[in-house]
Amino acid sequence: MKLFLQAAAGLAAAVLAFSPAVPASKAPAAEPLLVGYYTGWSAYSGYTPDKVPADKLTHLHYAFAEIGADNRIALTDQTQDLKNFEGLRALKKANPALKTLISVGGWDGSARFSDAAATEKSRAVFAESCVDFIVKHGFDGVDLDWEYPVSGGKAGNKERPQDKENLTLLLKTLREKLDEQGERDGRSYLLTMAAGVSGEYLKKIQPQKAAEYTNYIFLMAYDLHGPWDRYADLNAPLYQPSEASPQYKLSVKGGVENWLAAGVAAEKLVLGMPFYGYVYEGASGLYDTYRSAKSVSYDQVKRGYIGKGKQARHPDGKVPYLVGRDFLLSYEDPASAAEKAELAKEQKLAGVGAWALAHDREGELLGSIYAVLKPDDSR
Repeated sequence: MKLFLQAAAGLAAAVLAFSPAVPASKAPAAEPLLVGYYTGWSAYSGYTPDKVPADKLTHLHYAFAEIGADNRIALTDQTQDLKNFEGLRALKKANPALKTLISVGGWDGSARFSDAAATEKSRAVFAESCVDFIVKHGFDGVDLDWEYPVSGGKAGNKERPQDKENLTLLLKTLREKLDEQGERDGRSYLLTMAAGVSGEYLKKIQPQKAAEYTNYIFLMAYDLHGPWDRYADLNAPLYQPSEASPQYKLSVKGGVENWLAAGVAAEKLVLGMPFYGYVYEGASGLYDTYRSAKSVSYDQVKRGYIGKGKQARHPDGKVPYLVGRDFLLSYEDPASAAEKAELAKEQKLAGVGAWALAHDREGELLGSIYAVLKPDDSR
């Protein structure tokens, strides 16, 4: 991880050169990361920062800031965001080990990423504004959630073929500006990014270079299927279903393997999982056609759907689904969340993350993950 300046790294190397080697078997294992996205708008429904289970998180990403017409980072809801930032600072004071990052972009906020990344000048303007922003508001770093470079984002987003290289240059500029500020402050600032897991996504970025400049990459291993598909399907199957399907097949394991095959080290990857599902109205089972579909939080699943249909667990996908009267629901539960966390451990990934904390206000899914990653501390 590029957390320190070159000079600091050189000094560390010099110290190590004159220190006795520590046997690999004795080296302490890195603590697993638990990353959660907190959505600023969730405060309107009562899920304010003080409700966040910070004791079960290592990193919290605040979603979202956006990019203004001047290529600078900008608030999306100034009044509420500033209230939330105050709450986050109080949360950090009560939980000193917690790291907070401002997440820029998202599905609705990525329209100007291509412009911000397009030139040396625009990249510097954006990066410098991010550094000023995190210092002013007390964040520990910046998370880029560009959905998506080159193509595939929301209609109306600026897109360029050059986005592939420009994303790398934007990350490089951010890393340099963060390190310069870190030298002034005597600390290290974090840089992360959220990323897709499909082979097509990986063709539109430079994975190894992205990993070089970031502390970790949050894999959006969800929305593998959804309302954009013709047929009802599983949101985030752990392993690829073996039965015949009328549409493409993807899996969480396959997404992780795509990144590893691209040459990115496992310890750079955080496995993101959904704390929500999709309900398909009009479907009578998996791979059936449907009238309409929408996302539902895990809390909504518990309140409005459990007990209103036949529950099943896919033998390959390792995720639950429910077939009701005129609907099919694909979702996550504590057991499926734990199995995904087990996969992250088996693959020696950096950790696990969640989109989004407000979907699981009682903390059942997060607690299940925590019990897998930190069994000695689970409570």
